[in-house]
Amino acid sequence: MLVNEIKLALAVKNEKELLAKLRVEATSKKIPIIDDEIGAALELICFIKKPKNILEIGCGTGYSSYFIIKNLGNDSNYTGIDLNKERLAIAQEFIKSSFPEKSSGKIQFYAGNALKIIPALNQKFDMVFIDAAKHEYPQYIKSLFDRLENNALVIADNIFYDGKIFMENTSKHDTNSIKGIKEYIDFITSSSYFQSHFLDIGDGIAVSFYLKY
Repeated sequence: MLVNEIKLALAVKNEKELLAKLRVEATSKKIPIIDDEIGAALELICFIKKPKNILEIGCGTGYSSYFIIKNLGNDSNYTGIDLNKERLAIAQEFIKSSFPEKSSGKIQFYAGNALKIIPALNQKFDMVFIDAAKHEYPQYIKSLFDRLENNALVIADNIFYDGKIFMENTSKHDTNSIKGIKEYIDFITSSSYFQSHFLDIGDGIAVSFYLKY
């Protein structure tokens, strides 16, 4: 029993050190990554839901991907998309070194515009995590309609945008992002195909269930 506890403690320590290193590197290069609270939520959701086909839009250097792939089953698949090739290369190497035991065929990364890549994907997804260009959030969710399984879970990050979506006056720099997030919120709350909830963790996430039937 003690041996198992020691192994678990070492595994947790190694994980924290691994993630801390990636966070430092991302911060130094001003690459946005998810809050650890969001990471824990993603890990828990994947552990409970056990999705078969996961899509991540905006995987960056793989920080969020880590929490999603951690509990990826042998019969499950992960697809990550990011516009930045350099970041994606880091994500691929990070995930490969973090989970050498997982089949590379089950984990696929694509570099490019998600709005062009998604229509070309053959499979349907039962879980999607969105954390890319905020002004394109409405387009992402609309492009997913033919790619979602019934009861699929769609999670969108930064839905509060540092609280700026609640402000009357914002900077021109944030205008398009805030507009995109508000349009996304309006879409998922007004569409009969989605049942949505908002969680006040990290920078806020929108959790939507796709109810086709």
